[in-house]
Amino acid sequence: MKKNKLFLFFAMFATAFLVLAACGDSNEPAVVEPDAPIDIATPGITLDPVEPTEGLEGTITFAWWGNDGRHIATQEIAQLFMDENPGVEILFDYGAWGGWQDHMTTSLFAGVEADVMQLNFNWLQLFSPEGTTFADLEDPVIAQHLDLSNWTTADLDITRRNGVLQGVPAGMTARVPFMRSDIYEAAGLDIADINTWDDLMAAGNAIRQYHGEDVYALSPLGRASLAYMVFSYLEQFTGRQFVDENNQFNYSLEELTRAFELVNRMVDNHVLAQPGEENITQSNSRWIAGNYGGVSEWDSSINGWINNLEDYGQYIQVRPHFTMEGALLSGFMARPSMVFGISRNSNHPDVAAAFLNFMFTDERAIAIQGTDRGVPANTAGLSIFEELVEEGVIGGAAVAANDIVQSQVTTTMSPVFEFPSVRDLYEFALERVQTGVDTAAEAAQFVYDNIQAEIDDALN
Repeated sequence: MKKNKLFLFFAMFATAFLVLAACGDSNEPAVVEPDAPIDIATPGITLDPVEPTEGLEGTITFAWWGNDGRHIATQEIAQLFMDENPGVEILFDYGAWGGWQDHMTTSLFAGVEADVMQLNFNWLQLFSPEGTTFADLEDPVIAQHLDLSNWTTADLDITRRNGVLQGVPAGMTARVPFMRSDIYEAAGLDIADINTWDDLMAAGNAIRQYHGEDVYALSPLGRASLAYMVFSYLEQFTGRQFVDENNQFNYSLEELTRAFELVNRMVDNHVLAQPGEENITQSNSRWIAGNYGGVSEWDSSINGWINNLEDYGQYIQVRPHFTMEGALLSGFMARPSMVFGISRNSNHPDVAAAFLNFMFTDERAIAIQGTDRGVPANTAGLSIFEELVEEGVIGGAAVAANDIVQSQVTTTMSPVFEFPSVRDLYEFALERVQTGVDTAAEAAQFVYDNIQAEIDDALN
C-alpha cells in the first residue's frame, strides 16, 4: 500500500514539474560541468587538507538548493576535492529552494537522481518511509569512505528509516528571532528586555506609536514561520509536542484555539502585518527598507536575510524564543538543518561517500562553507569549526543563534509536522486567521476536525 501511494505521489509531482519546466520556470536548476579552476583562497589562514583517497575514479553529480553564496561555496569545495583526486569529476545540479522538492520528486521517480543529494529532513519519511529509496550509508562500500563515527548515535538515529541509515545530518537547527536594533532603539526599546510574548505585544504598540502604522515589530513571517511560532507557543504552555509516540495529534481543541488566538494578538498589537500579496522572502523590499523589525528564521538560513541589508545587518541581534511565565518547554523545535544522502543507483558510491566525508571534515571546506549549512553535527567538523570561530575566521549571527539554541532544552521536530498535506492544512488555517477571514475558534475547529486524518493518510 505504501509503495503504491508513493508511486502515485511521484507520478503526480513529476507531471506537475514537467509542465512547469516547459513554461520556463525561473527556478529551474542549473546543471553545469566545472570547466575552469575556481579561486578557493581564504585570506589570512592556512588550513591542512584531508589526505586524498587513493584510487578514486568516476564522475558523480551533486544536487543541492540554496542561494548564490551556497552555490559558489559548494563548487569551491568540490573543486578542492577534484584537485586532490584527479580521477574524479563532479557535476553540479543546483537551484533555488522554490520548486526543488518537485525537482527531487521528478528525479527520484525517473531513477536519474544525483549521486549525492542535499535533502530536507522530512523528505526521508516522505520519499523513503521503508528505508529503501536512498543508499544505506552503513553499506561497507560507503562506510569505508564516510566515517560515521563522527556523528553521535542520537544524530544518526534521526535519519534512520525502518532501521536503515538514509542520510547524515549537516547540523541541527531551530527557528530563532533575529531583530533589528535600529528599529527598536529608535522607539526607545532595548531588545534585551523583550523576552515574553507580552513584552513583544508591548513592543509592537511602541513601534507603531513612534514609527507609524507602516512599521511592525516583526515581518508578516510567512506561512511556515508563523506556524512554527504558534506551535512553539503550544509546546510552551502544554509541555507536549505536535504528535505523541503513536503519531496521534497531541492537542485538544481548547489548546489549539488558545494558540491560534496568539495570531490575533500579534496582529492587533502591531507585531505582525496582515500578509496581503507581498512575498515574504530574503529580498523583500519592506524588510530591506526597515518596515519590519525582525524575522523568525532557521539559525542556519539567516545569512541570506542579513546579506541583503545595508552594512550587512550590523544592527541585527539574536534573541532567545519569546516565552511565558511558567513555560513547560523552551519552544525551540529543532531538526536537522538538512540531510545528505547517496543515491542507491550511484555507479560510484565510494566517490560519493569520500566526497561527503571531505566536505564535512576538511579544514578548508569547513572554512569555505562557514555557517551556510549551519553549525556542523559532524564531531570532527565541529572541532574544526569551533577553532575557526575562536580565530575569527567564522562568526556572525548564525553562530550566535546556534549558541542560543544549544543553550536551550530543545525538542526534536517530528517529520510529520512538515509533511506537505499536514503542513498545508494548518498553514492554510493560520493564514485565514492572520488575514481576518476566520476567527481563531473557526480555524482551530477546522484543523482539529481534519488533522488526524491527514496525518494517518501521510503515514500510510
